[in-house]
Amino acid sequence: MESKSSTAPFFRQTRVKSCNTVVAKNGRPMAVPFSTKKTGYKAPNSWTNQSRSSEVISHARATHTTFSTMHAGMQKKPLFPYDPNSHRSRLPTSDFVIPYKNTSQVEIGERSSYNPKSSFRSTYMASMPGPDMNDLTSNQGIISEKTKWIKKRMSD
Repeated sequence: MESKSSTAPFFRQTRVKSCNTVVAKNGRPMAVPFSTKKTGYKAPNSWTNQSRSSEVISHARATHTTFSTMHAGMQKKPLFPYDPNSHRSRLPTSDFVIPYKNTSQVEIGERSSYNPKSSFRSTYMASMPGPDMNDLTSNQGIISEKTKWIKKRMSD
């Protein structure tokens, strides 16, 4: 706050509370407003006035970083903030082995276990049970209840 000595002599004894001081310029009184704290983009520590970002690496880089060699059994693990899905807490996995060139994936051998009826069946059809020969009935209510029970047991 400026001293009373900078106020014009006429206004020194007054109780002016709406401005900091009153200065006389060319015989006219001029009010000097109170100094206010700068806000928004004018503030010295605002985002636009910062010379450097506080983030060390970008979000995309942190998200898409791969840690293929980190696992729980490492001798020296790098320190990271806690993450329940962190690679440093996972068990080691075997690396992908590239097959030799010109190798075939087809195995030629005995086909006695080959069943032509079940070669093109879907997973759903393979898991469906066949008709129960011990409990033959033509009652639609009993058949529907039994079908509902079987399908519910398949999803367990």
